[in-house]
Amino acid sequence: MSLRDDGKVYLEVGVNGQSTKDQNRHVPYGADETARDVVQCIQHGATAVQYHARYDDGRQAWTDHEICRTIVAAAARDVDPLAYPGDAGSLEHVWALAQRPPSGAGLLLAPFAPAQHVENVAWCEEESRFEVTERPNGSHPPYPAELDRFKDLGLVPSISVFNAVDLRWVTLAARIGILRQPLNIKLYFSDRYLSHNEPDPDVLDFLISRIPTWIDHEIVVVPYAMSSAERCQELWEHALNRGLGIRVGIGDCPAIFRTSTNAAMVDRAVNLITKRGLEPATQDDLRTRFAVADVDDSEMVRVVVNRNRCMGWGVCYAHAPEIYQADAEGYCVVVKPYVDEELYEKAIEGAAACPERAIRVELPDDVPAPGYARSVAGGSTTV
Repeated sequence: MSLRDDGKVYLEVGVNGQSTKDQNRHVPYGADETARDVVQCIQHGATAVQYHARYDDGRQAWTDHEICRTIVAAAARDVDPLAYPGDAGSLEHVWALAQRPPSGAGLLLAPFAPAQHVENVAWCEEESRFEVTERPNGSHPPYPAELDRFKDLGLVPSISVFNAVDLRWVTLAARIGILRQPLNIKLYFSDRYLSHNEPDPDVLDFLISRIPTWIDHEIVVVPYAMSSAERCQELWEHALNRGLGIRVGIGDCPAIFRTSTNAAMVDRAVNLITKRGLEPATQDDLRTRFAVADVDDSEMVRVVVNRNRCMGWGVCYAHAPEIYQADAEGYCVVVKPYVDEELYEKAIEGAAACPERAIRVELPDDVPAPGYARSVAGGSTTV
Protein backbone atom coordinates (compact mmCIF):
# COMPACT_ATOMS: atom_id res chain seq x y z
CA MET A 1 0.00 0.00 0.00
CA SER A 2 1.44 3.35 -1.04
CA LEU A 3 1.66 6.38 1.21
CA ARG A 4 -0.94 8.15 -0.91
CA ASP A 5 -3.41 5.33 -0.24
CA ASP A 6 -3.40 6.55 3.36
CA GLY A 7 -3.68 10.22 2.36
CA LYS A 8 0.02 10.82 3.02
CA VAL A 9 2.69 12.57 0.94
CA TYR A 10 6.39 11.81 1.01
CA LEU A 11 7.98 15.23 1.66
CA GLU A 12 11.76 15.42 1.50
CA VAL A 13 14.12 18.36 1.94
CA GLY A 14 17.55 18.95 0.41
CA VAL A 15 18.98 21.32 3.00
CA ASN A 16 22.39 22.29 1.63
CA GLY A 17 23.75 20.12 -1.20
CA GLN A 18 26.46 22.02 -3.07
CA SER A 19 24.80 25.41 -2.62
CA THR A 20 26.64 28.37 -1.12
CA LYS A 21 25.84 31.24 1.19
CA ASP A 22 26.55 33.57 -1.71
CA GLN A 23 23.48 32.11 -3.39
CA ASN A 24 21.38 32.07 -0.22
CA ARG A 25 22.75 33.18 3.14
CA HIS A 26 20.60 30.58 4.93
CA VAL A 27 22.40 27.60 3.35
CA PRO A 28 23.74 25.65 6.35
CA TYR A 29 27.43 24.90 6.66
CA GLY A 30 29.08 22.75 9.31
CA ALA A 31 27.53 20.22 11.67
CA ASP A 32 25.78 22.70 13.99
CA GLU A 33 23.99 24.70 11.30
CA THR A 34 23.03 21.57 9.37
CA ALA A 35 21.65 19.84 12.48
CA ARG A 36 19.59 22.96 13.25
CA ASP A 37 18.03 22.85 9.80
CA VAL A 38 17.30 19.13 10.06
CA VAL A 39 15.44 19.78 13.31
CA GLN A 40 13.46 22.71 11.92
CA CYS A 41 12.49 20.85 8.76
CA ILE A 42 11.21 17.85 10.70
CA GLN A 43 9.35 20.09 13.15
CA HIS A 44 7.67 21.92 10.25
CA GLY A 45 6.44 18.69 8.65
CA ALA A 46 9.21 17.12 6.53
CA THR A 47 9.24 13.35 6.21
CA ALA A 48 12.96 13.00 5.50
CA VAL A 49 16.00 15.21 5.00
CA GLN A 50 19.04 14.80 2.79
CA TYR A 51 22.11 16.76 3.81
CA HIS A 52 25.72 17.07 2.68
CA ALA A 53 28.41 16.82 5.30
CA ARG A 54 30.24 20.14 5.10
CA TYR A 55 32.93 21.92 7.03
CA ASP A 56 32.27 25.22 8.81
CA ASP A 57 33.77 27.15 5.89
CA GLY A 58 31.37 25.49 3.45
CA ARG A 59 33.75 23.00 1.87
CA GLN A 60 32.29 19.60 1.10
CA ALA A 61 33.23 16.87 3.56
CA TRP A 62 31.85 14.12 1.33
CA THR A 63 32.99 11.03 3.18
CA ASP A 64 33.61 12.43 6.64
CA HIS A 65 31.35 10.10 8.58
CA GLU A 66 32.12 11.84 11.86
CA ILE A 67 30.51 15.07 10.63
CA CYS A 68 27.54 13.05 9.38
CA ARG A 69 27.26 11.32 12.74
CA THR A 70 27.49 14.61 14.65
CA ILE A 71 24.70 16.17 12.54
CA VAL A 72 22.23 13.36 13.13
CA ALA A 73 23.13 12.87 16.78
CA ALA A 74 22.60 16.57 17.49
CA ALA A 75 19.25 16.56 15.66
CA ALA A 76 18.15 13.44 17.55
CA ARG A 77 18.10 15.41 20.80
CA ASP A 78 15.02 17.27 19.53
CA VAL A 79 13.33 15.23 16.77
CA ASP A 80 13.21 11.84 15.08
CA PRO A 81 15.87 12.68 12.48
CA LEU A 82 15.11 10.56 9.44
CA ALA A 83 18.06 12.04 7.56
CA TYR A 84 20.72 10.70 5.23
CA PRO A 85 23.90 12.08 3.64
CA GLY A 86 24.73 12.79 0.03
CA ASP A 87 27.66 11.21 -1.75
CA ALA A 88 30.12 11.76 -4.57
CA GLY A 89 30.60 8.17 -5.69
CA SER A 90 32.09 6.63 -2.56
CA LEU A 91 29.70 5.28 0.07
CA GLU A 92 32.28 4.51 2.75
CA HIS A 93 30.77 7.15 5.05
CA VAL A 94 27.35 5.47 4.69
CA TRP A 95 28.74 2.08 5.69
CA ALA A 96 30.45 3.68 8.69
CA LEU A 97 27.22 5.37 9.79
CA ALA A 98 25.21 2.18 9.44
CA GLN A 99 27.74 0.08 11.33
CA ARG A 100 28.07 2.63 14.13
CA PRO A 101 24.80 4.59 14.15
CA PRO A 102 24.63 8.10 15.58
CA SER A 103 23.48 8.31 19.18
CA GLY A 104 19.68 8.28 19.32
CA ALA A 105 19.11 7.54 15.63
CA GLY A 106 19.57 4.71 13.18
CA LEU A 107 20.21 5.02 9.47
CA LEU A 108 17.40 3.93 7.11
CA LEU A 109 17.94 5.72 3.80
CA ALA A 110 21.16 5.76 1.80
CA PRO A 111 22.02 7.55 -1.46
CA PHE A 112 22.32 5.48 -4.62
CA ALA A 113 22.71 6.90 -8.13
CA PRO A 114 22.84 4.41 -11.01
CA ALA A 115 24.70 7.06 -13.01
CA GLN A 116 27.57 6.86 -10.48
CA HIS A 117 27.55 3.20 -9.50
CA VAL A 118 26.45 1.37 -12.65
CA GLU A 119 28.78 1.31 -15.63
CA ASN A 120 27.78 1.07 -19.28
CA VAL A 121 26.18 -2.36 -18.96
CA ALA A 122 24.34 -4.34 -21.59
CA TRP A 123 21.04 -6.18 -21.15
CA CYS A 124 20.54 -9.77 -22.28
CA GLU A 125 16.81 -10.31 -22.82
CA GLU A 126 17.22 -14.00 -23.59
CA GLU A 127 18.53 -14.66 -20.10
CA SER A 128 17.03 -11.68 -18.24
CA ARG A 129 20.35 -10.44 -16.90
CA PHE A 130 22.87 -7.64 -17.20
CA GLU A 131 26.07 -8.43 -19.04
CA VAL A 132 29.67 -7.51 -18.23
CA THR A 133 31.20 -5.05 -20.67
CA GLU A 134 34.87 -4.57 -21.42
CA ARG A 135 36.56 -1.20 -21.53
CA PRO A 136 40.21 -0.19 -22.11
CA ASN A 137 40.73 0.17 -18.36
CA GLY A 138 39.34 -3.27 -17.57
CA SER A 139 36.12 -5.12 -16.89
CA HIS A 140 33.18 -3.47 -15.19
CA PRO A 141 30.69 -5.61 -13.29
CA PRO A 142 27.02 -5.27 -14.25
CA TYR A 143 25.92 -5.63 -10.65
CA PRO A 144 26.81 -2.84 -8.18
CA ALA A 145 28.36 -4.36 -5.06
CA GLU A 146 26.84 -1.47 -3.09
CA LEU A 147 23.42 -3.13 -3.34
CA ASP A 148 24.64 -6.11 -1.31
CA ARG A 149 25.88 -3.77 1.40
CA PHE A 150 22.50 -2.03 1.52
CA LYS A 151 20.82 -5.37 2.07
CA ASP A 152 23.31 -6.56 4.67
CA LEU A 153 23.10 -3.32 6.65
CA GLY A 154 19.31 -3.00 6.43
CA LEU A 155 19.43 0.19 4.34
CA VAL A 156 16.92 1.38 1.75
CA PRO A 157 18.57 2.93 -1.31
CA SER A 158 17.25 6.36 -2.22
CA ILE A 159 17.59 5.94 -5.98
CA SER A 160 18.48 9.10 -7.89
CA VAL A 161 17.06 8.94 -11.42
CA PHE A 162 18.40 11.72 -13.62
CA ASN A 163 17.09 10.56 -16.98
CA ALA A 164 15.25 7.80 -18.84
CA VAL A 165 18.42 5.71 -19.12
CA ASP A 166 18.73 5.56 -15.33
CA LEU A 167 15.07 4.65 -15.08
CA ARG A 168 15.44 1.83 -17.58
CA TRP A 169 18.20 0.27 -15.49
CA VAL A 170 16.08 0.66 -12.34
CA THR A 171 13.04 -1.08 -13.84
CA LEU A 172 15.14 -3.92 -15.25
CA ALA A 173 16.99 -4.32 -11.95
CA ALA A 174 13.65 -4.52 -10.13
CA ARG A 175 12.39 -7.04 -12.67
CA ILE A 176 15.20 -9.51 -11.89
CA GLY A 177 15.34 -8.79 -8.16
CA ILE A 178 18.61 -6.84 -7.99
CA LEU A 179 16.62 -3.95 -6.52
CA ARG A 180 14.20 -5.07 -3.83
CA GLN A 181 10.73 -3.58 -3.71
CA PRO A 182 9.27 -1.20 -2.75
CA LEU A 183 11.61 1.12 -4.64
CA ASN A 184 12.41 4.58 -3.25
CA ILE A 185 12.84 6.68 -6.42
CA LYS A 186 13.87 10.33 -6.68
CA LEU A 187 13.17 11.83 -10.13
CA TYR A 188 15.49 14.80 -10.74
CA PHE A 189 14.51 17.64 -13.09
CA SER A 190 16.61 20.60 -14.18
CA ASP A 191 16.49 23.35 -16.79
CA ARG A 192 20.25 23.83 -16.44
CA TYR A 193 21.77 20.35 -16.34
CA LEU A 194 21.25 18.56 -19.64
CA SER A 195 21.96 15.21 -18.00
CA HIS A 196 18.79 15.65 -15.91
CA ASN A 197 15.18 15.23 -16.95
CA GLU A 198 13.64 18.28 -18.60
CA PRO A 199 11.37 20.05 -16.07
CA ASP A 200 8.15 19.60 -17.96
CA PRO A 201 4.97 17.92 -16.68
CA ASP A 202 4.76 15.93 -19.91
CA VAL A 203 8.23 14.52 -19.27
CA LEU A 204 7.18 13.60 -15.75
CA ASP A 205 4.13 11.81 -17.15
CA PHE A 206 6.32 9.95 -19.64
CA LEU A 207 8.72 8.75 -16.94
CA ILE A 208 5.87 7.55 -14.75
CA SER A 209 4.46 5.63 -17.72
CA ARG A 210 7.76 3.74 -18.07
CA ILE A 211 7.47 2.20 -14.59
CA PRO A 212 5.53 -1.08 -14.80
CA THR A 213 2.44 -1.17 -12.60
CA TRP A 214 3.67 -4.33 -10.86
CA ILE A 215 6.69 -2.54 -9.39
CA ASP A 216 5.90 -1.34 -5.89
CA HIS A 217 7.43 2.10 -5.48
CA GLU A 218 7.34 5.60 -4.06
CA ILE A 219 8.38 8.53 -6.25
CA VAL A 220 9.63 11.92 -5.06
CA VAL A 221 9.92 14.70 -7.65
CA VAL A 222 13.05 16.85 -7.23
CA PRO A 223 13.45 20.18 -9.09
CA TYR A 224 17.20 20.75 -9.03
CA ALA A 225 19.45 23.66 -10.05
CA MET A 226 16.42 25.40 -11.51
CA SER A 227 16.33 28.97 -12.83
CA SER A 228 12.56 29.41 -12.56
CA ALA A 229 10.49 29.32 -9.39
CA GLU A 230 7.36 29.07 -11.52
CA ARG A 231 8.58 25.86 -13.16
CA CYS A 232 9.41 24.41 -9.73
CA GLN A 233 5.89 25.21 -8.59
CA GLU A 234 4.46 23.62 -11.71
CA LEU A 235 6.40 20.42 -11.11
CA TRP A 236 5.41 20.23 -7.45
CA GLU A 237 1.76 20.81 -8.26
CA HIS A 238 1.77 18.25 -11.06
CA ALA A 239 3.56 15.69 -8.88
CA LEU A 240 1.01 16.07 -6.10
CA ASN A 241 -1.84 15.80 -8.60
CA ARG A 242 -0.32 12.55 -9.86
CA GLY A 243 -0.07 11.05 -6.37
CA LEU A 244 3.68 11.53 -6.02
CA GLY A 245 5.92 12.96 -3.33
CA ILE A 246 7.91 16.17 -3.63
CA ARG A 247 11.25 17.53 -2.51
CA VAL A 248 11.99 21.14 -1.61
CA GLY A 249 14.98 22.91 -0.10
CA ILE A 250 17.46 25.70 -0.63
CA GLY A 251 20.15 23.09 -1.11
CA ASP A 252 18.51 22.14 -4.41
CA CYS A 253 17.51 25.53 -5.81
CA PRO A 254 19.22 28.34 -3.87
CA ALA A 255 19.37 30.88 -6.69
CA ILE A 256 15.59 31.21 -7.15
CA PHE A 257 14.74 31.12 -3.44
CA ARG A 258 17.43 33.53 -2.34
CA THR A 259 15.78 34.72 0.87
CA SER A 260 13.96 31.54 1.94
CA THR A 261 14.97 29.25 4.75
CA ASN A 262 14.55 25.50 4.56
CA ALA A 263 11.81 25.69 7.17
CA ALA A 264 9.94 28.23 5.03
CA MET A 265 10.27 25.91 2.03
CA VAL A 266 8.76 23.10 4.09
CA ASP A 267 5.89 25.39 5.12
CA ARG A 268 5.29 26.15 1.45
CA ALA A 269 5.20 22.44 0.59
CA VAL A 270 2.93 21.58 3.51
CA ASN A 271 0.50 24.23 2.31
CA LEU A 272 0.42 22.62 -1.16
CA ILE A 273 -0.18 19.24 0.45
CA THR A 274 -2.85 20.18 2.98
CA LYS A 275 -4.94 22.20 0.52
CA ARG A 276 -5.47 18.88 -1.29
CA GLY A 277 -6.81 17.29 1.86
CA LEU A 278 -3.59 15.35 2.40
CA GLU A 279 -0.85 15.42 5.04
CA PRO A 280 2.91 14.90 5.05
CA ALA A 281 4.02 11.38 5.87
CA THR A 282 5.76 11.01 9.23
CA GLN A 283 9.07 9.32 9.87
CA ASP A 284 7.23 6.28 11.24
CA ASP A 285 5.07 6.19 8.10
CA LEU A 286 8.18 5.96 5.95
CA ARG A 287 9.81 3.31 8.12
CA THR A 288 6.65 1.23 7.96
CA ARG A 289 6.37 1.69 4.19
CA PHE A 290 9.87 0.39 3.56
CA ALA A 291 10.01 -2.22 6.31
CA VAL A 292 8.93 -4.85 3.77
CA ALA A 293 12.23 -4.25 1.96
CA ASP A 294 13.86 -6.51 4.56
CA VAL A 295 15.23 -9.61 2.82
CA ASP A 296 14.34 -13.15 3.86
CA ASP A 297 17.46 -15.30 3.53
CA SER A 298 15.27 -18.27 2.57
CA GLU A 299 14.35 -16.54 -0.70
CA MET A 300 17.19 -17.95 -2.79
CA VAL A 301 15.38 -19.48 -5.77
CA ARG A 302 15.31 -17.11 -8.74
CA VAL A 303 12.50 -16.99 -11.28
CA VAL A 304 13.25 -15.57 -14.74
CA VAL A 305 11.09 -15.05 -17.82
CA ASN A 306 12.47 -14.81 -21.35
CA ARG A 307 10.39 -12.00 -22.80
CA ASN A 308 11.48 -12.87 -26.33
CA ARG A 309 9.87 -16.29 -26.04
CA CYS A 310 6.76 -15.34 -24.05
CA MET A 311 3.63 -15.26 -26.23
CA GLY A 312 1.22 -14.10 -23.53
CA TRP A 313 -0.76 -17.32 -23.09
CA GLY A 314 -1.36 -16.48 -19.42
CA VAL A 315 -1.19 -20.00 -18.01
CA CYS A 316 1.74 -19.13 -15.74
CA TYR A 317 -0.13 -16.51 -13.77
CA ALA A 318 -3.21 -18.72 -13.69
CA HIS A 319 -1.10 -21.20 -11.71
CA ALA A 320 0.85 -18.73 -9.56
CA PRO A 321 -0.45 -15.13 -9.57
CA GLU A 322 1.76 -14.38 -6.55
CA ILE A 323 4.79 -14.81 -8.83
CA TYR A 324 3.60 -14.24 -12.41
CA GLN A 325 1.41 -11.43 -13.71
CA ALA A 326 0.60 -9.85 -17.05
CA ASP A 327 1.97 -6.50 -18.14
CA ALA A 328 -0.08 -3.90 -20.02
CA GLU A 329 0.35 -5.88 -23.26
CA GLY A 330 -0.51 -9.26 -21.76
CA TYR A 331 3.02 -10.66 -21.52
CA CYS A 332 4.41 -12.30 -18.42
CA VAL A 333 6.34 -10.38 -15.78
CA VAL A 334 7.81 -11.95 -12.67
CA VAL A 335 6.57 -9.83 -9.78
CA LYS A 336 8.45 -11.89 -7.19
CA PRO A 337 11.87 -12.68 -8.68
CA TYR A 338 13.03 -14.65 -5.62
CA VAL A 339 10.89 -17.24 -3.85
CA ASP A 340 11.08 -19.33 -0.70
CA GLU A 341 9.83 -22.79 0.18
CA GLU A 342 6.20 -21.68 0.34
CA LEU A 343 6.15 -20.50 -3.29
CA TYR A 344 8.81 -22.75 -4.81
CA GLU A 345 6.39 -25.45 -6.01
CA LYS A 346 4.04 -22.81 -7.45
CA ALA A 347 6.95 -21.27 -9.34
CA ILE A 348 7.74 -24.69 -10.81
CA GLU A 349 4.09 -25.33 -11.73
CA GLY A 350 3.75 -21.99 -13.49
CA ALA A 351 7.00 -22.47 -15.38
CA ALA A 352 6.15 -26.03 -16.41
CA ALA A 353 2.74 -24.92 -17.70
CA CYS A 354 4.22 -22.39 -20.15
CA PRO A 355 3.70 -23.70 -23.72
CA GLU A 356 6.70 -21.69 -24.94
CA ARG A 357 9.09 -22.79 -22.15
CA ALA A 358 9.82 -19.13 -21.54
CA ILE A 359 10.34 -19.36 -17.76
CA ARG A 360 13.34 -20.58 -15.76
CA VAL A 361 13.45 -21.39 -12.04
CA GLU A 362 17.06 -21.44 -10.93
CA LEU A 363 19.47 -21.12 -8.02
CA PRO A 364 22.46 -18.77 -7.92
CA ASP A 365 25.63 -20.62 -8.93
CA ASP A 366 27.38 -19.86 -5.66
CA VAL A 367 24.50 -20.73 -3.30
CA PRO A 368 23.92 -24.30 -2.04
CA ALA A 369 20.44 -25.58 -2.80
CA PRO A 370 18.12 -25.15 0.21
CA GLY A 371 16.38 -28.26 1.50
CA TYR A 372 13.11 -27.52 -0.26
CA ALA A 373 14.81 -27.20 -3.66
CA ARG A 374 17.54 -29.83 -3.34
CA SER A 375 15.28 -32.77 -4.17
CA VAL A 376 14.36 -31.15 -7.48
CA ALA A 377 17.34 -28.98 -8.25
CA GLY A 378 20.37 -30.67 -6.81
CA GLY A 379 21.97 -27.22 -6.71
CA SER A 380 20.23 -25.57 -9.65
CA THR A 381 17.30 -26.17 -11.88
CA THR A 382 15.86 -24.92 -15.11
CA VAL A 383 12.25 -25.50 -16.05
